[in-house]
Amino acid sequence: MSELTNSPNGVLTRVLSQQSGRGVWLGGVAFAVSLAATELLRLQYLRVWAVLLLVCASFLGIVAWWNIPWSRAFSAYPDAHQQLQLGKRRSALALLTGAVLLAAFSHVAFLSALHETFGAAGWLWLTGIALVIAAAARLPGAEHNCSAASGLPAWRLWEVALVAAIAAAAVVLRVWNLRDVPFNIYPDEVMTGSVAERAYLSGPAQAPVFSTLWSDIELPALWFALVAGVLKLGGIGLGVVRLPAALFGAATVLPFYGFVRCVWGRAAAIAGASIMAFSAANVHYSRMALNNITTPFFWTLCFFFIMRGLRNRRPVDWTLAGLTAGLSEHFYYGTRLLPFILLGFVMYLFVLHWREARCYVQHIGWLVLGYLIGFGPLLSYFVVHPGSYYGRGASLMTWNRIPANWHDLQQMWHTLWPIISENLLGISTQSAQDIMYYAPLLLKAEAALLMLGVAFLIWR
Repeated sequence: MSELTNSPNGVLTRVLSQQSGRGVWLGGVAFAVSLAATELLRLQYLRVWAVLLLVCASFLGIVAWWNIPWSRAFSAYPDAHQQLQLGKRRSALALLTGAVLLAAFSHVAFLSALHETFGAAGWLWLTGIALVIAAAARLPGAEHNCSAASGLPAWRLWEVALVAAIAAAAVVLRVWNLRDVPFNIYPDEVMTGSVAERAYLSGPAQAPVFSTLWSDIELPALWFALVAGVLKLGGIGLGVVRLPAALFGAATVLPFYGFVRCVWGRAAAIAGASIMAFSAANVHYSRMALNNITTPFFWTLCFFFIMRGLRNRRPVDWTLAGLTAGLSEHFYYGTRLLPFILLGFVMYLFVLHWREARCYVQHIGWLVLGYLIGFGPLLSYFVVHPGSYYGRGASLMTWNRIPANWHDLQQMWHTLWPIISENLLGISTQSAQDIMYYAPLLLKAEAALLMLGVAFLIWR
């Protein structure tokens, strides 16, 4: 039997006692089957049966949780608009015009002084970012209380305290005894500190922030400027070099909590953020002086703002999502996939949710504008040096052409499938084949949950 009760924030919440009970016991069975199948993947002669067990576990998980309500993704009032006063409209337009002009001038200033460390281009860039945020903040979103309409629970003091505790645990796990753990020093960590020290501390001239460093690797310079700043404050040492990556890894917990809460609610957010905070792989890579860990931070933060923007239709959230994506270009290579993922996401909205998506055309414009402004003068650098953007990735590609015929397609399959299968097994079964991490990416329990989660997402 189901009943309706009033939640503390006045939203009607459906309590489905029988179904929730089924979700507990049948979900537990699904997890146990998925865990057993994950363990069997280690044995090559049983992998076919292990895959079949994973399919069965996925089916059980879907049956167990098919009726769990999701928070509303889109605005509950797609046609609702707040009336914007003429003065606010004019000020927003003036701020937006100023932001675009300053962003354009930052490119001109950079191209006219390519060897300046930060200079006028940097200050114009930062001012343009501030102005575009201010312009977007002047524009209203949906007229109604979107959090209430979507069924999201209201924030409580105990929840804030719990999130703070999870974040504090994430920080402690990542910064404690950084010098000695991990005990193995990866060569790229030494190079990171060396490049940062030469470029910004001991070299004859400081390198431009809107450029790339490390010959043949071509990583954006902003990361090394951050590392150099920490070295200047804390002194030269392995623990100090590792600190920026550790802080980025710990900070990812907060937008991840917000993102999961936006979609699946409070309980899922607490569980997910806790798993991330204590995840062995995430902790390990956060404790290395590599900027790889910045990619999940920026991706998570970007989609957190997009989820908020879908629900409340505030241009400022879409702008912040774009700025996050643009700023991510100043860090690791992996973030260069984000524009393609965002493009695919927008196409998904217009293909499968076109009725709702047509109300977000202007908001997507704010997303694109934020991305371009966040990218800043570094975009001009990559235009002047096109090989620096995709050169590193192109040099490491296993397959570099579109199949032109059936033979090409077969050859591509035989080339890529062994690599794909090894990477999939690397999630839970095979240890990494490098000197950075001597284990599969996830623990067995984490991998079992991942399989159930992917199956549930595909079904939804």
